[in-house]
Amino acid sequence: MPAESEQTAQALIEQCLEAAVQLRASDVHVEPQLDKLAFRLRVEGLLKLWKEVPLEAHAQVITRLKVLARLDVGEKKRSQEGRFSLTTKLGMREYRISVVPMLDGEKAVVRLMHQDLSELSLKNIGYSEPNMKLYSELLNKPHGLLLHCGPTDSGKTTALYASLNHLAKSWRNVSTIEDPIEGRLPGVNQAQVSVEVGQTFPNILRSYLRQDCDVILVGDIRDSETAQLAVEAAHTGHLVLGTMNAGNALAALARLREWGVPSFFVTSALIGVVAQRLVRRICKACRRPYQPSPEIQQECNLSPHHQLYQAVGCGQCAKLGYRGRLGVHEVFVLTTPVREAMQTGASEAELYALATHSGMINLFTDGVFKCVAGYTTIEEVYKTVVLEG
Repeated sequence: MPAESEQTAQALIEQCLEAAVQLRASDVHVEPQLDKLAFRLRVEGLLKLWKEVPLEAHAQVITRLKVLARLDVGEKKRSQEGRFSLTTKLGMREYRISVVPMLDGEKAVVRLMHQDLSELSLKNIGYSEPNMKLYSELLNKPHGLLLHCGPTDSGKTTALYASLNHLAKSWRNVSTIEDPIEGRLPGVNQAQVSVEVGQTFPNILRSYLRQDCDVILVGDIRDSETAQLAVEAAHTGHLVLGTMNAGNALAALARLREWGVPSFFVTSALIGVVAQRLVRRICKACRRPYQPSPEIQQECNLSPHHQLYQAVGCGQCAKLGYRGRLGVHEVFVLTTPVREAMQTGASEAELYALATHSGMINLFTDGVFKCVAGYTTIEEVYKTVVLEG
């Protein structure tokens, strides 16, 4: 690579990452297109074009990213993943990169890692007061399986890291199995999955059962073997936290059954399931109150005196009307009536009715509460919970 082109690629990458940090983006997408190379930033959950440059810069930019992450520069036909740190004018940051061959060339996605995970707490991820009460009671259980479910980018990992910070005490052995490790947590033993050397989710989990663990985080329950081992660990006196790609609490129960976990094991080991989504926080500097229409009032079970808020846009939120994100949650607790109903083959509607009677708030209702409190907009809740959920 000519020295001048390399310097240009390096400057372009540094400028893009600086912009990503300033805009609080979660990811940078470097995408080759027909006649240009596009840089897009995911800001508040939505992709935003940062810059387009001539396609001739593609090879130099991808090569520079691979060099930073110590990937194979000559390999262009298979996917690669890695990590790197880079110091720019805004200081040193950690990044994770994924490179995938596409029709028009290799695409790279760079994820900005959390700076200080030790500051994550249950109080700042969006739990409403009723949900915080339910979830705190689940976390204080001495053993059992507690699942977090939701699609990709729904805040599952952030919520679980906050939970681990809450649980990590000097008298507890807290251990994780992750792929990848998103960041270092003080007081927590973290293991990275590496299929190449046999460090798989099931193998590490088997080892943890002989490691005198109190709390185990299984970063991603994605197959029958891992699911059955997680249930076994919960049965043998461990508090097991895990994530699963399921739309809601009952979908998570169905997934466990599909994987062949016996129903009586599920009902005795599972203590709760948290379904969640992320909505954008409305900018408090420019939000505008308004009276919702009678149709919205009826759909959201609002009274005429309730007011909602519109996103406007100002200098503080980069004209987006939103600044940051927060979670909306559904905390499904397996109470004794729910367990008994599951054992007798109750329908989903019956299980939901029992859970609601015990204090569960569904995702949409939790989102509406946050709209009335002025944290987000009803449009965000409809888009994230109803249309995408």
